[in-house]
Amino acid sequence: MDDFPKYTVGTAARLVGVRAATLRAWERRYGFPAPARSAGRYRLFSDLDLAWVQWVRDRIREGIRPAQAVRLALRRRQAGMPPAPGVGSSPEGVREELLTALMAFDDGRATELMKRARGRLSPLKALRHVLLPVVAEIGAEWEAGRATVSQEHFASQFALRYLAQLLHGPQHPGPAVLCACAPGEQHQLGLMYVAAEARAAGWQVIYLGADTPTLDVLHTTQRLRPRAVVVASVVADLKDSWARHRSWCWRLARRGTLWVWGGPGALAARRLGLPGRVAASLEEASRLLAALGTKSLRAVP
Repeated sequence: MDDFPKYTVGTAARLVGVRAATLRAWERRYGFPAPARSAGRYRLFSDLDLAWVQWVRDRIREGIRPAQAVRLALRRRQAGMPPAPGVGSSPEGVREELLTALMAFDDGRATELMKRARGRLSPLKALRHVLLPVVAEIGAEWEAGRATVSQEHFASQFALRYLAQLLHGPQHPGPAVLCACAPGEQHQLGLMYVAAEARAAGWQVIYLGADTPTLDVLHTTQRLRPRAVVVASVVADLKDSWARHRSWCWRLARRGTLWVWGGPGALAARRLGLPGRVAASLEEASRLLAALGTKSLRAVP
């Protein structure tokens, strides 16, 4: 694509369907598209400049905020990706495309991208190396005030649907693990990731999901005798929901059930006197289960 500067701002605006004042404003606010300057200091745009402006324009029409669209365009350009939509051959390229699609609420495009990612990677690797990093990045954008709640929720729900597919179907014979969120805990994306990883490591997964009452987990554990129980706590407080049942947890632990308390909110488990292992993140809990699945370890305090 020709990168020779030759179009004035007026001509560029007419060719791409974006007002000249808007092009000037983007350059002033975001340093984009950074056209060349003539000897008389007039802006001169190349065909490549216009292609990037069109890419940003299309993303804005899809519902992405101008600042977000420009930031995505700059990231693509720095990564050596073309302005035209397309799927790169690397996980990084697919992630960039997926980030754009999810920010634009484009479910169809996001679904197609994950299908293509699964064609290059295993379903679990596509989750680990493509989808979850994108969802985490959108969450960070929301925390920084650069993405909306709707965009963050849309991305999370897309990931939950993908993870649900990984948890369906026949399971391999192996030790059982029960996975549940603490009472009041609605964030189950990390727990579903742990469950998917556990299945891949040979565990039989009993998935209970978000906001599971403590007594239900204890009764189910007593009945089914799983090898391990993972309790996820991202923001929920374990003190009121689990500390009062520590004696029951210890009885089950002495009978061979390993308790795994995973997530930022689970760090209090040790202070509360609960048995088992404490993982600062659900990823750490997943690694712990993967290791235990290949060993004959008994539940430990």
